[in-house]
Amino acid sequence: MSSISIVMIVKDEAEMAPGFIESVKGLWDELVVVDTGSTDGTPEVFAAAGAKIVHHPWADDFAEARNVSLAHANGDWVLVLDADERVSPAFIKAFLARCEEPSVGALTVRMSNPLPYGHRRDSWLLRAWRRDDAVRFRHAIHEDASSDVARMLFSTKRTIERVDAPVEHLGYVRTRAAAKDKKRRDLALLERTLAKEPHDFYAHLKLLELSRFWRDSVLWSESARRAIDALEAKGPEALAGVPWGGELIALVSEGLFRADSAAGLAFLERWEPHLVAGAPFFHRRAQHHEAMGDAARATADFSRCLELGELLGDHQLSTVRPRLGLARLSLMAGKAAEALGHVDEALEVQPRDPEALVAGAALRLQLEGQAGLDAWVAEHARRHGPSPELAWAVGDAALTLGRVEQAIPALRRAAGVPPSGPAALRLAQALLADGQLAPAEQLTRSLLDSEPEAGLGVLLFDLLQNRDTALDLDLTPETAHASMRHWVDALIRSRKREWVSQLRQNAAAVGTVFPWLDDYLRRSA
Repeated sequence: MSSISIVMIVKDEAEMAPGFIESVKGLWDELVVVDTGSTDGTPEVFAAAGAKIVHHPWADDFAEARNVSLAHANGDWVLVLDADERVSPAFIKAFLARCEEPSVGALTVRMSNPLPYGHRRDSWLLRAWRRDDAVRFRHAIHEDASSDVARMLFSTKRTIERVDAPVEHLGYVRTRAAAKDKKRRDLALLERTLAKEPHDFYAHLKLLELSRFWRDSVLWSESARRAIDALEAKGPEALAGVPWGGELIALVSEGLFRADSAAGLAFLERWEPHLVAGAPFFHRRAQHHEAMGDAARATADFSRCLELGELLGDHQLSTVRPRLGLARLSLMAGKAAEALGHVDEALEVQPRDPEALVAGAALRLQLEGQAGLDAWVAEHARRHGPSPELAWAVGDAALTLGRVEQAIPALRRAAGVPPSGPAALRLAQALLADGQLAPAEQLTRSLLDSEPEAGLGVLLFDLLQNRDTALDLDLTPETAHASMRHWVDALIRSRKREWVSQLRQNAAAVGTVFPWLDDYLRRSA
């Protein structure tokens, strides 16, 4: 029977280590743990479980540390895992069975990354192979051993296969990532990589993904421009046959052309002939077509995302998001029932998606009235269980239709105790619409550190009360304008004429940022 060496690098993972150790019971014969400078007792936790501990100073190079772990492995197979990953009994059974197949030389695993509201992003990663001293990692960040594994497979005439049971990755849940300061670390390593090799387009992709993850619009636009410059220097052939090329181009387009769909379309169409088909590309192009009012082309691209299906690990972009795009197009055409059909299909894939739930609640209320909405909520809760997202949808739909008294309790349930997240932001707007100025402001200010759009609420409250505002908001212009309208709509719903009048008096103070504000308030009077 083949022996298995799990190899890993760690630093300050005492919190995650027990869960990891429990999940891999029965999987390993040897556990090699390279500790790069922990101060929280991580080595002791792993040593108590029987691991071989190797102390090695961190050199700002993930590949170098990974190679130290490989050098200390003695099993027939090596399996690369991290402390923030979890395997299941199904994975262990399938993995061990694959290792006993003589024709198999390497294995990819399905890494499953949890995203907010029940979404997951899955990707296939090379994580295991028959131990070979010639196999080594490359790249200081997002390290990779695939080229050496490929050579090993060619020379031994073995194959690479998959283990279908997923490995769950917990490490980039936003709060944990923030606590470990991963943004600064990853940014520094990517910058160092690009300083050495400006045409490392995989590093450009990872820099854009980092910008998106942290919702850093300034870094996103700067990274997109930098990627374009590198692409222009190398030419279209730079991404020919590259499986993630479409995602890189889509992220560049989103970073630079959110507000200029004509330019975004021209950029995407220039690159399309050179790219492997993928949902990120077609979804971004569909959004540009939608923004320009070209429903036929938008429909075609959203439908292409659905056709691609499992070709992309990000199931949102090949299932839920294009369905909701088609729903928006149906609404634009006045086909509410057709739109609801698309929303229901999205909810079958992801029952807790907030955007789909909000759309479903609003359309049910519009088409079937309160009784229809109540019946739908009850049936959804029966099938999928009650959830904060469902309560958020009910509250949001009620607030949109001006039913403030119905919206507030639903949004309180959604926001939790203490109130947090986007649902809490919507609750603050509902409180404002109900005339509860002080509670609305207090809640909004409590959300400033976690919800960037709360800053626009604070701005509105300061304008209402003749106070100066000193806020540095990290929001795209599109997001800022849309969010400000939500706050102003809530103010208008309060029917407090004196508040609307006060805001109009001070609208000139933000006129360069929101030139539409005075006219918007005037028409509401």
